[in-house]
Amino acid sequence: MRILAMLFITLLTACTSPRTDDQKAIQQVTDFYHYYLNTFMSSPPPALQSAEMRRYVATDTLKQLEIISKLPEPDIFNVDYFTYSQDYDPAWIAAFKTGDIRDLMGGKVVDVWPGIQDGKHEHLAAYVRLEENKWKIYRVRDISNKFESPIFDNFTIENIRTNSMSE
Repeated sequence: MRILAMLFITLLTACTSPRTDDQKAIQQVTDFYHYYLNTFMSSPPPALQSAEMRRYVATDTLKQLEIISKLPEPDIFNVDYFTYSQDYDPAWIAAFKTGDIRDLMGGKVVDVWPGIQDGKHEHLAAYVRLEENKWKIYRVRDISNKFESPIFDNFTIENIRTNSMSE
């Protein structure tokens, strides 16, 4: 009887644990976007290495964005990485929502729907992984426009750096 009770408790724990991880990942992404969208419009925007950004975004992603921020304004990086927009209207923040979540190679992908003009939404995918026991964003894709900013394309980044030095 004890074995049956222990088996039941183990199965119950196993069934609820991934759901809790999903809820934590969704909450972390939601909290990030509520923070980020509210500060995205401020001048200056939030520092990449600020405590808040480090709380929500993976270390290697922040490092890459820092490298890119020091480059001259190349065309491939002409939008904000987290919103895939050049600016954001504060009135759109209330329309933000998260959608489905799915597992991917030890991490998770959270569908994100920031509000945009005319009451519409932009569909983004926020990829998260555990870092320092928190789900942190390491990649964002623009699903609506089938585009991903090549922030980890070191060949392109080095070419931009080299070309800007030779000019």
